[in-house]
Amino acid sequence: MKIISTHTFKHTLRDIHKNTQNRKFCFVLGAGASVKSGIPTGGQLAVQWFKEIRDRIEEIEFGQWISGQKIDENDLASSYGSIYRKRFENDKTSGYEFLVQAMKSASPSFGHIVLAQILSRTSGHCVLTTNFDSLVESSVYQFTNKTPLVCGHESLSGYARPSETHPLVIKIHRDLLLEPKSDPDEIDKLDIGWKAPLDHIFSTHIPIIIGYGGNDGSLMNYFEKMNKPTNFFWCGLNENYLSKKVKALIEMHDGSFVQITGFDEFMHELLWVFDEIKPINEELNEITSERITIATKQLEEITTIIVDKITPNVISLNNRKIEISALEYSSLLETEPDLDKRKIIYLEALEKYPTTGWLWWKFTYFLNFVKRDFLNLDTYYQKALEFNKVEGAIFNNYAIYLKDVKRDYIQAEEYHLKAIAINPDDTNINTGYANFLYHIKKDCDKAEQYYLKALEIEPTHAICNSSYAQFLKNEKKDYNKAEEHYMKALTTNPDNANVNANYAQILLERSKTFEAEKYMLKAFTYKNDDDALIELWFYRFAHFPKFILEAEIKIEELLSIGIRSIGWDFSGNIREAIKNKHPKPEKLQEFALKISTE
Repeated sequence: MKIISTHTFKHTLRDIHKNTQNRKFCFVLGAGASVKSGIPTGGQLAVQWFKEIRDRIEEIEFGQWISGQKIDENDLASSYGSIYRKRFENDKTSGYEFLVQAMKSASPSFGHIVLAQILSRTSGHCVLTTNFDSLVESSVYQFTNKTPLVCGHESLSGYARPSETHPLVIKIHRDLLLEPKSDPDEIDKLDIGWKAPLDHIFSTHIPIIIGYGGNDGSLMNYFEKMNKPTNFFWCGLNENYLSKKVKALIEMHDGSFVQITGFDEFMHELLWVFDEIKPINEELNEITSERITIATKQLEEITTIIVDKITPNVISLNNRKIEISALEYSSLLETEPDLDKRKIIYLEALEKYPTTGWLWWKFTYFLNFVKRDFLNLDTYYQKALEFNKVEGAIFNNYAIYLKDVKRDYIQAEEYHLKAIAINPDDTNINTGYANFLYHIKKDCDKAEQYYLKALEIEPTHAICNSSYAQFLKNEKKDYNKAEEHYMKALTTNPDNANVNANYAQILLERSKTFEAEKYMLKAFTYKNDDDALIELWFYRFAHFPKFILEAEIKIEELLSIGIRSIGWDFSGNIREAIKNKHPKPEKLQEFALKISTE
C-alpha cells in the first residue's frame, strides 16, 4: 500500500485542480469528520452501547450474543450495526431518538467551513457521506452564497448529479430527519437507486475519503466493485488503524493512504490547493456584510414608509393605528443622530416591548458607553440582566459600569467572573476582566494571563491588543512589544479614537512627535468620549509648542465640567516634555494630577 504525506498529497491535488478540467473531487466523509463538531464517532458509540448492553442482560446471554455476532471486543467499531441493533432491540425508536440527541447541538467546525468554500468557489466537486448530520449543508448555507442540493434519501438518487451552481451532498444512509439507517440489515447493502448516480460521479470524480472506517457493508462493497477511478485517496490518522479490507481496497485501486492529523487540519492544508478561496475571515465578512446590507436596506425602506406616516422626530404610542415592531424601533434608533431623542425612542420601545432582552441590552449599552447617561442606569441594567441571563456580554458591561461609575469593585469583580462563567472564550469578556485586574486589583501577573488568553482566542482584536500594549508599556516597560500590539490594533480598527490616542502617547514618550501627530489627528477626528479628548489636549499641551495656549484653555474648560481620565498615567509625557524644556513644568504636573484623579 502506497503511503504519502499531506504535503505530497497537496501538490498532487493542486496539479489535478489547476491542469485538468474534466476531473473533479468527491469528498467522502465518515464520522471522523464530525468529531470536533461534538458528534461521537460510530466507534465511540459502539463502545458506549457495548457497555450498556453488558449491564442490561444476563452474562450467559451476553456471551452467546458476542459469539453469535462474532464481535471482536478489540475492534467494536467494525460491529457498529450489530451493537446498535442489540442496544435498541426493545424499542427501535429510542435508537433514532438517541442519535437526534447526539447531534442536536452540533455545529460546523473549521474544516466544514473550508469544505463549503471549496464546493462554492470551485464548481463541480461534491460530497458523499455515511453521516446523518447536516454539518456540510449547514456550512454551505451559512458561510457561502450558494444553495446546496442535498440528496438525503434513496428516493432522491435520480437527482444526484454534480452541479455548477448547487453543491451536491449525497447521504447514502439517509438524513437524520428521514429515518436514517443504522441497523446491519439496512447498512450492509447499498440501495439499488444509488449505483447509477455513483457510477456516473466516480467516472469523473476522484474519491478523497476522510474520517471513514469502512465498517458498513454498503459503501465498502460499492468501492470494491466500482470501476477503477483515475485516482483514489484514503486519508487517516495512522495506517496501523486500517483494516485489512481497507488496505486491500487501496491497493486494488492503485490508490494512496494519506496520513493526516485531523479533519480540520487537513482542510486547512487544502486552502493552498484551492487558492480561489480568499482568507476565511474575509470570505465570511464579505458574505455576512452583503446579507446584512441587503436586510438593513430592505428594513430601512419599510421603516421609512412607517416613519412618514407618523409624527416627525418622535414616535407616539397614542397613534394606535401603526404597529411598530421591536426590530423597526432598532432601525429608527440607528438613524436618529440626537442622543436625547434616541433615549426617548428607546424608552418608548421598551414600554411597548418590556421583555425584549436584546432591546434592554442595546439600551444599557447606549446609556453607558455612548450617551454616558447614568441616571437610573443601574435599574435598567437589572432589567437587561433579567432578560439576558445567558449573555455574558451584558454581565461584562454591567461589571464595567460598577467599576467605572459606581466604584463598587467587589460587586464588579463578581459580575466579571459571572460573565466569564457564561462565555469563557469571549475576547471582550476576558479583556474586561484583565483590565479590572490590572487597573483596580493591581494583580499584573493574573491580568497578563487574561490578556494572553483573550489574544489567543482572537489575535487581531483591536481593544485587547491596545489594552495589552498599554500594560506592556506601563508595567513591563517593553516599548517595542507595546508598539507591535498597538499596530495590530490599528490594522484591525484604524479609526478607533482611543487606540490612535494611546499609540500617539507611546510615540510621544519616545520622541517621535512628527509620527505621533498624524495619529492624534485621527483620534481628534474619531473621538467618541471626553476621556480621550482631555488626554489628547494634554498631549498637545505637553509636546506641541504651537498648541500650548489653546490646549491650556481647553483643558481648563474640560476640567471645569468634570471631565477626567481617572488613573491615566501621564508620567512618560511629563518626563519627555521637561527634557525638551517645556515652559510650564509645574502646570504639566498640576494638569496630570487633576485629570487622572477624582
